[in-house]
Amino acid sequence: MEALIDDLKLTYQLENSLLPVNRERQNMVRFLKELAIDILNTPEYEDRVIGFDSTEDAIFYSFDSKLLTRAFRNLIINAFVHGGETAKVTLRVSCIDGALLIQAADNGKGIGPEEAGHLFDRYYRGSGTGEKPEGTGLGLAIAKSIIELHGGTISAYGTPGAGTVFSIEFPVS
Repeated sequence: MEALIDDLKLTYQLENSLLPVNRERQNMVRFLKELAIDILNTPEYEDRVIGFDSTEDAIFYSFDSKLLTRAFRNLIINAFVHGGETAKVTLRVSCIDGALLIQAADNGKGIGPEEAGHLFDRYYRGSGTGEKPEGTGLGLAIAKSIIELHGGTISAYGTPGAGTVFSIEFPVS
């Protein structure tokens, strides 16, 4: 119940521009590597795998690390929860044509186009989530709002049985 209340509060704050955004120019590659390590150091996910692939050692972007931590944790943990016991997540980071591109790809159960179209809707929990009652259906909607607050876009695509890819793009100035 507490998690639901926290998610609802954050959703309200994001929608009504009530959250202060404390942007700092930081190395996104390092930020994502440290976040992956933090997640893997959590007992619940210590047996999981997060791969990492970057075209550069450092890609700088101005962002609020607390907010983007929440967004990327939601994406990665969602992949573990819904991808099955053997789901592996791979983070890919690159800078192409003036854009910072980040992909969070998993090798889980995958999704079809119909489901991909609703992943960022509030309270949408996808098909096959009946056995996972702990979710609020707000995590991906929150991730999308945080990414958009940073001037970015997010999309998802997948193939049933072959995994899902979340693509995030931020303009680099």
